[in-house]
Amino acid sequence: MMPSATGTPANIGFPVFDADGHVAEPRTLWDEYCDPALRKQANEALFVHDFEQGGSGLMLDGRCIVPGVEAVTFAGQNPADFLGKHWGDGYPGAFDPAHRLRDMDLEGIDLAMIFPSAVGAIGGVSDFATAAAMARAYNRWMLDYCATDPARLYPVAVVPLQDPAAAVAEVEWAADRGFRCVMVRASRYQGRAHDHSDFERFYAACDHHDLAIGLHPFPFPDVDWSQSILPDLAGAPGSHILMADMLSLPLDNMLTMAYVMFGGICDRHPQLPFAFLESNATWTASLIDRMEARFDRGNFPLIKTPPSEILARQCFVSVEGDEKSLPPLVDLIGEDVLIWASDFPHFDGHFPGAVSEAVEGMEALPERVQRKVLGENATRLFKIPLEPRVRNAPIA
Repeated sequence: MMPSATGTPANIGFPVFDADGHVAEPRTLWDEYCDPALRKQANEALFVHDFEQGGSGLMLDGRCIVPGVEAVTFAGQNPADFLGKHWGDGYPGAFDPAHRLRDMDLEGIDLAMIFPSAVGAIGGVSDFATAAAMARAYNRWMLDYCATDPARLYPVAVVPLQDPAAAVAEVEWAADRGFRCVMVRASRYQGRAHDHSDFERFYAACDHHDLAIGLHPFPFPDVDWSQSILPDLAGAPGSHILMADMLSLPLDNMLTMAYVMFGGICDRHPQLPFAFLESNATWTASLIDRMEARFDRGNFPLIKTPPSEILARQCFVSVEGDEKSLPPLVDLIGEDVLIWASDFPHFDGHFPGAVSEAVEGMEALPERVQRKVLGENATRLFKIPLEPRVRNAPIA
């Protein structure tokens, strides 16, 4: 495994809420948590395979959808640094919640919402019963993971939205156990976009239980959305995943924002919060301008409220510490809709030093805005109190 990061914990001066952290799921997840009757099917439907020549692949329904998936366990590393290594060779804090807590202390992070990594592909599992059992298994495991310190680690539930009835049942189960957020892929499910009438029961259940919806894109080609039109770069086999990570994440969230707004979902559920994650935030300003112009022309019967007002009322967009356009973005879309995310333990996140990087990137902004972006807005989104819980002792 990678060596543990060391040093003196960052002194930020106010509490920090990581609105989108991740976890590296254990290989024993399905064997230990899935319904025994569907355990074999789950192990065959979605798993990480280590290749003899090096590297790991994310396997879905008998095919490798992501060669190089080990990248999600090598926190903050360049690909050249883990060339030929496997999923389990990554950073210890990617797997162990106790280690993660000491890394949060090091970074200056007080609270974190924990999203999946490999299980982000659960929406592509073709057998509905197996997908439902896998969602329940993952959510049970995530509760145990976060139980290491439930005052700092908060679980995000996954749902098998390819089967809307099963997704509603999972929302009910998760709400009864204190989950504050449900993840939905920023992609189509079984050919249906987010505004499809089949999903209305799901949105109503989240609204009823006061659960935020975390719209999270993944650069996985398991579901039909923008990834399906991205080929490899000419002369660069295997570059599809790079292009998807670079292009599809913001494109998928742009598509999703347009569908949930113009499809009438936000107007039917004005209290239901939506978080658009892991795609930077700069795109939001230009998209809102374009959507506002189209809204003003009329002829869209399902949307009743101007997109800029919907954004301010119930939407949040995550930012990363290296977004140079963040200061003007605050003026363009407002200081109350931006939330900060680390993307830990993925290779493309900044580690160690993610929070310090974010503070440096926002040094031109008033402390009031820094406090909102780095914590206070996320507390409104997830309805979780934000209190400082960071140690100040060096971490060896």
